[in-house]
Amino acid sequence: MYCHLLCGLLYSNEVQYMSSTFSYSIVEAFRTFEQVWQQLCDDIREGRLNEQITVPPMRAAVSKLLKPDPDLADAIYEKCKNIGNWYGVIPKIWPNAKYIISIMTGAMEPYLRKLRHYAGNLPLLASEYGATEGWIGANIDPTSSPENTIFTVVPNIGYFEFIPLHLRLGDWKLDKNVATADYIESEPVSLTEVKVGQQYEVVLTTFAGAFNFCLHPWICIYDLYFCLLFAFESLDILTKEHHV
Repeated sequence: MYCHLLCGLLYSNEVQYMSSTFSYSIVEAFRTFEQVWQQLCDDIREGRLNEQITVPPMRAAVSKLLKPDPDLADAIYEKCKNIGNWYGVIPKIWPNAKYIISIMTGAMEPYLRKLRHYAGNLPLLASEYGATEGWIGANIDPTSSPENTIFTVVPNIGYFEFIPLHLRLGDWKLDKNVATADYIESEPVSLTEVKVGQQYEVVLTTFAGAFNFCLHPWICIYDLYFCLLFAFESLDILTKEHHV
């Protein structure tokens, strides 16, 4: 992380955009930056990598890029020193960055607030819907806000099934956005059997052999227009119980 940040500062005027697979990584990078920015400035000023970086290949690779540059170090130092609460640090340090792109939906949505804090006025682009088990869908309109992103399933990535979720009535509140909501699961349906407005849990079987992986959080079918379009359900639902 330290070396990534250092290289980004060395080429700060050349950075056109920022990207990471998951937005969590970007947030963690800048939380780290808040702690080590003075050390990074020292490295740039002196042209020497911090001794805490002990992995020989990494030291060798980054050291080749370093040379004493007090002017750049002073410019970065002054910007960081005058940033209030680190708001908008990305466009201030990387003035030519046009946008930030990453997976920002689903389980990554809780990091949006902090990411917006660091990004200032830079647009946030939600990339594809992916998980460790495989890729699921493509964003049909990257210019929309991450909270309003609509995806379409990419059917040739794997075999998809969808478990319908039905809110249990009775003593449970009818508000679907509370942590106490209790859902009943039905039998999985195929890609061609889903219904608009229904909530589903996605089940993925990959060509590599990952069999019947249940992916969270849940989705809601938005439309059926030559292809399946879906959006994420609210992440205010923190827990659930399974009933078969």
